[in-house]
Amino acid sequence: MPVPAVTVSAAGSLALLEDDDKGVRAYALQHLLTIVAQFWAEISDKLPLLEAMAEPMSGEIPSEFRPFAALLTSKTYFYIGVLNEAVEFALKAGKAFENEPAGEYKETIIAGCIDRAIALTSSAPGEKLDPNLQAIVDSVLRSNNSGESGKLAMGLALSLRRLDLIEMIFLTSRASPQASSSTGPSKNVAHDEGLLRYVLAEVVSGTSGNENWPPEFRERLFALLLRLLHLNSSPDWNSITTVWVQSGDWQSCAEALTKLVNEQNLLDAYQIGFDLSEVATQGFVESVRRTLAEAGLGPEEGAEKSEPRKVLDDILRGEKSAEFFLNFLSKNNKTDMSILKVTKESLEDRYSIYHSAITFTNAFAHCGTTSDRFLRENLDWLGRASNWAKFSATAALGLIHRGSWVNGIRVVRPYLPGGSAPSKFSEGGALFALGLIYAGQKEGAEAELRKALGEGNDPIVQHGAALGLGVSALATADEEIYEEIRTALFQDNATAGEAAGYAMGLVMLGTASEKALEEMMSYARETQHEKIIRSLAVGIAFLMYGLRERAEPIIKVLTEEKDAIMRYGGMFTIALAYAGTGNNKAIKKLLHVAVSDVNDDVRRAAVTALGFVLFRNHTQVPRIVQLLAESYNPHVRHGATLALGISCAGTGLDAAIELLEPMTRDPVDFVRQGAYISLAMVLIQQSEAQTPKVASIRDLFNKVVADKHEDPMARFGASLAQGIIDAGGRNMTLSLATRAGTLNMGAIVGMTLFVQFWYWFPLAHGLGLALTPTTVIAVDEQLRVPKIEFNCQAKASLFAYPNTQKVKKEEEKKKAKAAVLSTTARAQARAKSKKAAEGEAMDTDEKPVDAKDEATGSTSATPSKKERKPAEPSSFKVPNMTRVTPLQLPLLSFPSESRYVPVRPLGQLSAIPAPNALKKDSKQTSASTQTQSIASGSIVLLRDTTGEQEGEYVELDKSLWPEIIPGQGEAVEEAQAQQSTAAAVVPPINPEEEAGMPEPFEYPFED
Repeated sequence: MPVPAVTVSAAGSLALLEDDDKGVRAYALQHLLTIVAQFWAEISDKLPLLEAMAEPMSGEIPSEFRPFAALLTSKTYFYIGVLNEAVEFALKAGKAFENEPAGEYKETIIAGCIDRAIALTSSAPGEKLDPNLQAIVDSVLRSNNSGESGKLAMGLALSLRRLDLIEMIFLTSRASPQASSSTGPSKNVAHDEGLLRYVLAEVVSGTSGNENWPPEFRERLFALLLRLLHLNSSPDWNSITTVWVQSGDWQSCAEALTKLVNEQNLLDAYQIGFDLSEVATQGFVESVRRTLAEAGLGPEEGAEKSEPRKVLDDILRGEKSAEFFLNFLSKNNKTDMSILKVTKESLEDRYSIYHSAITFTNAFAHCGTTSDRFLRENLDWLGRASNWAKFSATAALGLIHRGSWVNGIRVVRPYLPGGSAPSKFSEGGALFALGLIYAGQKEGAEAELRKALGEGNDPIVQHGAALGLGVSALATADEEIYEEIRTALFQDNATAGEAAGYAMGLVMLGTASEKALEEMMSYARETQHEKIIRSLAVGIAFLMYGLRERAEPIIKVLTEEKDAIMRYGGMFTIALAYAGTGNNKAIKKLLHVAVSDVNDDVRRAAVTALGFVLFRNHTQVPRIVQLLAESYNPHVRHGATLALGISCAGTGLDAAIELLEPMTRDPVDFVRQGAYISLAMVLIQQSEAQTPKVASIRDLFNKVVADKHEDPMARFGASLAQGIIDAGGRNMTLSLATRAGTLNMGAIVGMTLFVQFWYWFPLAHGLGLALTPTTVIAVDEQLRVPKIEFNCQAKASLFAYPNTQKVKKEEEKKKAKAAVLSTTARAQARAKSKKAAEGEAMDTDEKPVDAKDEATGSTSATPSKKERKPAEPSSFKVPNMTRVTPLQLPLLSFPSESRYVPVRPLGQLSAIPAPNALKKDSKQTSASTQTQSIASGSIVLLRDTTGEQEGEYVELDKSLWPEIIPGQGEAVEEAQAQQSTAAAVVPPINPEEEAGMPEPFEYPFED
């Protein structure tokens, strides 16, 4: 029987490669391909010969065998470890490589081909790829078109900027009927819309290297997404709305709303309106409203409140959202008044810094609740405010009544110019408060603020009016308002000019207006006032908001300025231009400045800016700033605390807490201040069940505030932290992104203003713009709020409100025992012994034992066994219009047995890691495996399946949003003004009764 031959060397086949017969050479090639995995070391000696054979013009072997020579060369380089050469020759192999069986070699080469294709696309966008490289990439994309593989293919197509492949992958995908974006009646969905939502999330989040995308490609991508999303018979209006806002396509938005209203599809039209009011800029919404009015769909004069066109216009203006949020915050206000009381008693109000601290703490804690109970109970304390503390105290009304568009003007009227308040500081503060009340809604405050800015001769009044105009006319690009503010700037007054610099940037936010840029840059270089230079530098940063690479020329100019204040503005220009992108180039520049600049303010700003750039990748921030947090420079350490607080706000990230906790013991007071504030930002709306350290950190804040030996700056920070962690009656959170994943413009701007409190305390009120109500409000077509309950697949303790702080009562001092002389003790002992001898019973401390206890051998002091508490249910019900935290949202679902059906689901599934707190609970299996990517606003429309049947509804407080009948406006205003000036005595408040809308009052400020 013949014995099979065993190959022990490749020497024979290698010798045949140099044979004169081309056929023999071809045979040797094919044999070497079968043994290359074993004898690649020997074959590597002949690489020059193999490369020559693989050349297209080579005559060493027949042309049909050249691909095999290239394949053998590629495999040899693969085993040697030279992957670039292996990929190069695999591409030359063409069909020979494609027919190669799957394995480690083929997978590695394909990965290398994909990397090469992406690199070539990024470096030379217009050039075509090598046909063989293109074929390999296309084969990979065509083999993956559904589920997670489809998302990988979509990501690859995005990186290659291949719109044709994106369309092909989507059209060849298949989805189950459950994947529909709408829960209403519709045909089965043929294609997987989840792939398009994945692409949109990647584009919006700034990943996939899209910072290098040219504007033309981005426009074509949005156009493709719009076209593909409309292929569904029930379009995903939420994703479509996001595309409209991101691309600035208000024309398509207005056309779609016109069509929906004409078709009487009011639910979808209203839902789009609510989403726009949350994520779109004022300019975008105004353009949509103007187009609807031109199409005859605007509200008519004297139209009924329930008329669809009137309702849609009110929704677009944000009026309905503001009313719902105001009722939610007022009804669910859980502010712990004992914390504010103890803080006020601990901080000496005769110092301005402490008075301001209590003002900010109260403003944050009651933001949007309209509750001025603390102010009414402490009028004497409030009256002791002076100068700019008085300005801040009056401006705090703007945060407390934020969003109260109907009652807002009535609240601040007594303090406005021409009112009964004699102080210029309270007048300026009232104007700023007016802007904060109507933040992002210039209609309500524009007339009053422009009048005060134009007619006011006092710089303090102009200061408040300019800040108010900037906040209320945010991102409107209103040229008239801009020019009026510029006039105040050109007066060259440090007080008025500082506010004007910020306001000019706020009004022209994100426009990169050449006119504004030139005027602000030139004036910043001419003026001698540092306050004006700094405000203009930050104002220029506002102009560059969200512009990414288009801001590079301005960034270069600012960072190379000799003036440190202008370089300071350059750091915030990077922060705002690249906010949320995680751009490596921006991060590298910020880190370089953080360790190299000669000015401490610039270094601090550079580290702080990291928080803005990286907030979408917040888990990476602790690792990046870890070394900076240990810097010898306290300004760098302070910047590291703020970077952690800004990027990790509301996440409860353990790594951030572990980094911040040691910094609360830093030897420098302002570093401790930053650590307290940042800890509050990170732990906002975190329960003790989610993050056990919440209780100890709250106690730390209380301890620092109460410690009279602590530095004032640290106590100031701890006081602000108390207000931030309980913001909005414990119903608001900090988030720089919307639920749709887009940039939260108001939050980013507000946070930028807040960090300027280092130089100017009143700007701390800017944090109120960054606070967002956390709730889900489901409404029907008549915008009523049904009494329904959502299902939450978690334990109720995970998302419970914190316990109310118990006020410790001072224990009464025990009387000291009287001293007993030794002679007296001996006399008493003799008397006792004498009585004992006479048979009298001695007094003892022992208690007589009960006969029953004696029989059973037990005593009454024996404690009974504690009853075991029943296990907490693994799910609970969440009523409509109550608090729903961001971590709770993924676990929320709509009840299947309800008469109402939402026009879209509350969220959609995606592979996002679950929160740490939910991972700790082993019973929460649904939370530990995957969560939902919430891509919807706080307000969801409901479709009533029972028709006109009456149901139970949540009653809204009419006093928070009173309806003014046309023709009676002047009478109402006059009555309100009389009521405001007549309020002299504050009635006592019963804490057990639910208070209605309080009457206006005036602070008895001392001049």
